Amino acid sequence: MDLPRIVLLFGYSGLVPFFVGPAWLALSPGTAPQWIDAAWLAYNAMIASFMAGTFWGFALPASMGPNGQLGLLISVVLMLMSWLALLLPFGPALALLALVFLLLLAADFWRERVLDTIGGYFALRSGLTVGVLVAMAWRYALSA
Repeated sequence: MDLPRIVLLFGYSGLVPFFVGPAWLALSPGTAPQWIDAAWLAYNAMIASFMAGTFWGFALPASMGPNGQLGLLISVVLMLMSWLALLLPFGPALALLALVFLLLLAADFWRERVLDTIGGYFALRSGLTVGVLVAMAWRYALSA
């Protein structure tokens, strides 16, 4: 099964806010408001937590078995890591969220082999994760 076009549209449009903050700071740093990094980091954490929630949704139907229970645990841990990132200073928060996105991708790789799968979903997740990590690296480079 291929993913509906609307899923691809919403998925890739969700990358736009990841690039707005770094682009604003790169192209017109003098006009960037003080709150830009806090808002940008909050969006990163919200999306990471949302993705952990989608992982929960994939694991839920198998929750009576050990693989499903492991999937639920992975989801909760990644969600808590996303929240914890918001309590840290900008640099460590950015590093922790990058780790969460990498772990989410690894978890989806595991899920593809152990739990139910949807055709095209892992390819979409991989592409979106690369986009997220590029935006995070760009923002990190701007602060170095």
